[in-house]
Amino acid sequence: MDDYTYKIDNQNPEEKKRFVRDLFDSIVPTYDLLNHLLSLGTDILWRKNIFHHIKPVQNKKAIDLCCGTGDLSLLLHKKGAQTVSLDFSMNMLERGLEKKAIKGFPVSADASCLPFQDNSFSSATIAFGIRNIPDIDNFIKETFRVLETNGELAILELVRPENSIVRFLYSFYLGRLLPFIGGIISGRKTAYAYLSKTIETFVDPEALKIMLEKHGFSKVSIFPQTFGVASIIVSQKENR
Repeated sequence: MDDYTYKIDNQNPEEKKRFVRDLFDSIVPTYDLLNHLLSLGTDILWRKNIFHHIKPVQNKKAIDLCCGTGDLSLLLHKKGAQTVSLDFSMNMLERGLEKKAIKGFPVSADASCLPFQDNSFSSATIAFGIRNIPDIDNFIKETFRVLETNGELAILELVRPENSIVRFLYSFYLGRLLPFIGGIISGRKTAYAYLSKTIETFVDPEALKIMLEKHGFSKVSIFPQTFGVASIIVSQKENR
């Protein structure tokens, strides 16, 4: 597969999902290092900022979707949540367990087909994962289903800045530097070319807000981070 642009495919996403799973399985050894290096450490701050915008999670059930190696799962655990860490990459989950970031319950599953009963969680989070989900409508509907009434979904994702100067510089970084540096360190230039392209082509926060509302979420708020290169989007499940 050589088409790295983000495309919504709610009907036949299996091929893209196999590609994404294999890609993430392949970059586990350098995944954390490159996340912190390529974001200059701001990814750590952005994850912490999520907790400024959601309800307290202490003694609540939370699910960290597309958890990767568990950095956000660990924060949920430290905040006192009963945390489920879900990812479809076994290699990512194993790495999260090795580094003791995943403290709760690791689950290998597809985030668009969750193996949980309705109304199971008070909070759901997903950091840097939603743009790797082709069947995004299915993902939103499933997340809505497993959240209890008044439960919250918090999304952290890299986006395209609105400021034209920042956008130009960021585009250069994504198109040239990120694939080059990521490729050298990881030996997987293709993986970082893909990750760069998904940032450039994923739906913008306002469009994502509309999608969330279409599937029942309300009180959708967008909180730009660091010159608008990332956004935290928080929404709530209310009674229909």
